[in-house]
Amino acid sequence: MSARPGGKPVRRRPRAAAAAGAWRERYGRAGRKAPERRSAAALGNSVHSLPRREQSGDPAYGRISLPLMEPTRYRASFWRSAGRLLTWLRVFAVYLLGNLVNRLRRRDTVERRAVRLRLALERAGGTFVKLGQQAAMRIDLLPWAYCVELSKMLDQMPPFPFEQALAAINATLGRPWQEVFAVIDPVPVGSASMACVYQAKLKDGAQVVVKVRRPGIAEAFMADLTVMDWLARLAELLTVTRPGYTRNMRQELRGILLDELNFKNEARFQDIFRRNAKRYGRPFFTAPRVFFEHSGEAVLVQEFIQGLWVWEVMAAVEQKNWEGRQLLQAMQIDPAVVARNILWASFWSMEAHVFFHADPHPANILIRANNEVVFIDFGSCGSFNNQQRMALEQMVLAMRDQDVETMARATLILMEPIPPVDLPALIKETQEEYLRVLHTFNTPAQYTQYWERTSARQWLTMIRIAQKFKLPSNLHMLRMIRATLLYDSIVLRLDNRLDRYYEYTAFMKDLAEIVKQKWRRRAKENGGDGVFVSLEEAGQALNDLLLRTQTALGRPIVTLGSTITKSIFSASVLVRLTGRVAVMTVLAMLGVQVWHAAAGEAVPVAQAFQVVIGSRLYQAVLLGAVILNARHIIARLTDPEVGR
Repeated sequence: MSARPGGKPVRRRPRAAAAAGAWRERYGRAGRKAPERRSAAALGNSVHSLPRREQSGDPAYGRISLPLMEPTRYRASFWRSAGRLLTWLRVFAVYLLGNLVNRLRRRDTVERRAVRLRLALERAGGTFVKLGQQAAMRIDLLPWAYCVELSKMLDQMPPFPFEQALAAINATLGRPWQEVFAVIDPVPVGSASMACVYQAKLKDGAQVVVKVRRPGIAEAFMADLTVMDWLARLAELLTVTRPGYTRNMRQELRGILLDELNFKNEARFQDIFRRNAKRYGRPFFTAPRVFFEHSGEAVLVQEFIQGLWVWEVMAAVEQKNWEGRQLLQAMQIDPAVVARNILWASFWSMEAHVFFHADPHPANILIRANNEVVFIDFGSCGSFNNQQRMALEQMVLAMRDQDVETMARATLILMEPIPPVDLPALIKETQEEYLRVLHTFNTPAQYTQYWERTSARQWLTMIRIAQKFKLPSNLHMLRMIRATLLYDSIVLRLDNRLDRYYEYTAFMKDLAEIVKQKWRRRAKENGGDGVFVSLEEAGQALNDLLLRTQTALGRPIVTLGSTITKSIFSASVLVRLTGRVAVMTVLAMLGVQVWHAAAGEAVPVAQAFQVVIGSRLYQAVLLGAVILNARHIIARLTDPEVGR
């Protein structure tokens, strides 16, 4: 007798009886031929019992059933969304009223409107700050002045009660926090719209920071996203925008915010970045260690990093602060070396790594002693496919070599999928715009400001051309552009003499040396078989060539599907309009008949129809419906197909 884990006894048969039962089970069924019986003497000593291990537990525990893993779903009630709608209307009213006053006073400019929008969103606080920061990336939809101003938004919010933070920590740990932490500082070192950050010390003495998500922030985000959907549908209904114009943007924004709400994703990105940076053998950049055993979806525990923020180093350089310079000297921090380390890390993350940090603003980068760069807050990351990586590399090298034709063709690859468009005109326009950009880059550094030598003009030219030819912009490209602009601004403010394109060439040589060392190690592991390595390299090169050829040949310039899709859309709009008008007319006729029947009069169908179509109200409603649907059709016919 033995017992199951639940305590119920299990009766075991003797081994001989079990073996006999198995024999009968195998050969005793109908339709099977029993083996020829032989005596034990004939079998000799080859058949006898062998020692066996007694199995522990119940065989039922060997059955496998995988749980269905689904992402956490957040919801917001209708009434909460309606309340947020009132807040949105109040923010827009304040913004529009201020613009009107400035226009009457003849002081209205794009820059003033951008500043007013930023201040209005900051005063509203909460999710409006996060939405404004994300909107700053949409340089394809918003004017440049708005994107620049929204990127300055201060994400500083009053902290929530410390008791709520402790409750979230206990829920994540599954036990009282005192069993894991020796002490937690109740005053947060950072309080933003998404979370509060606290200093703490573990039982083993490790100093950490604890990032706790704000209670109810997920529901608040969902309410604001619902309001955005309502406003977008209203704008489409009134034909202020074409149908589906903001759909991709809203879907991308929803995905970004939901990813940032889940600290598990941030922890994984941060840990992968840290381990891969270490594997590449470059000790001058890293990320804090994550304590996964104490972290969860709403709580992130990571290594405490002591150092200077990048903005502190920038201030010491630009303001020529004596105390700041002394601090840099004591920590052996050279701003020029820091600039090159940051730039190398940015090139590596975009060219050789699986993802890049998409929000490297000065409050997300720390500098430790000896110029070590530490990246934090991996809530927003981007990635490229191999084709986009190659195009990006061609773009940078062509910019260095002043090859506008290669720059134009690399731009088309980065903009894919390309809708039906006048391709020669697009290439010509792109080349002419890039030729103007190159004039600034040929000017010596001592005669230009730092922002004139960033890649801003290059990317703004790309966006301006896309807007002119109505080309779509994908999310990862927008993230890359914003990240590149931030990196360029930081490194050039740390060292105004830095040449970004020279540093990129040096990085490519460094990366080639790293790859060469990797192949040498692999050849050594394979017994020095250099032929094997050469064949594998040749195979990868051939595969890459075939991929590029297939992509080039399979890239259509004009597609018939665009015209067919637009025709179907127009026909469906007309059919729906006809049906709605018919239903509206029938209901109005029934209303006329019921009205007269209540007065004791019988109205024939033909007379009711004449009364309805002669009504001014009916005619106004019908005219409005026709105009709205006609505008929908016109907007769709003039809209290029974007590959949806």
